[in-house]
Amino acid sequence: MGVATDEVRLIWTSQPPPQGTRGGKPLWTFTTRARVDSSPAIAGGRVFVGSNDGRVYGLDLASGKKVWEYEAASPVTSSPAVAKGKVVVATADGQVICFG
Repeated sequence: MGVATDEVRLIWTSQPPPQGTRGGKPLWTFTTRARVDSSPAIAGGRVFVGSNDGRVYGLDLASGKKVWEYEAASPVTSSPAVAKGKVVVATADGQVICFG
C-alpha cells in the first residue's frame, strides 16, 4: 500500500508503485481545497492529513470518506504525528494542535 499527494488530492494505492513508475492502482482519492505539502499519517483505521486550506482531515482508511475535519487558523503544512491515541499537527502561524 502507498500514499501519494498531488496538488489537492490524496491518493491511496493498493500497493507501492513498481520501481521506475509513477504510481500503483488508486483505491480512492480525497480532494482538499488547497495543496497538501505534508505526508499523511495512518493510525487506527484512519488517515490524518493537513492541508494549505487550513484544515486537518480525518479519513476512513478503507474508503477514503471524510470522518471529520477541523478548521485551523492558518495552513497546516506539518505532517501529523500520532501517539497514544492523539494526533498532533502544527500550523504555518506556529500553533500546535492536539486531537484526542
